Amino acid sequence: MESGENLLNNDLQIDSTAAMQLKETAMWAKFLGVVGFIMSALLAIIAIFAGAILGKMMSVNPYAQASSLGSAMGGVITVFYLIIAVVAFLLSLLTYRFGVRTKAALATNDQSTLNAGLGSLKVLFRVYGIFTIIYILLIVLIFVSGIIGAAFSGGI
Repeated sequence: MESGENLLNNDLQIDSTAAMQLKETAMWAKFLGVVGFIMSALLAIIAIFAGAILGKMMSVNPYAQASSLGSAMGGVITVFYLIIAVVAFLLSLLTYRFGVRTKAALATNDQSTLNAGLGSLKVLFRVYGIFTIIYILLIVLIFVSGIIGAAFSGGI
């Protein structure tokens, strides 16, 4: 194969094997999307109750420095987990859209619907990539902070 050859100019075709694999992938993506919707809804419900329960426990605790601290912590926990629930919902939505659109495209031989399904998959992997970069940066930041903290505390 020449190094300057562009595979996209060859009008790639979806043969029966690729169609079967895409159909099965779409089925699993649809299933995982629905499960993700359910889990993100449960996470949102738990976030609301966990924040309220934590706030109540902190306000009743005689060792808490101030009763407003408990309410604030409950609110922070609720907001944090609601943000996680929204992110999980959006990732599930992208997964579900890929599954539904790809399955429909294979059933109707519609190229634009297949392109839309694959576009959802592209955005899903882009978001996962961004989250991975953020995660790696946080790990590096925590590691460097630990080294600096140990150096200043006389641990190294």
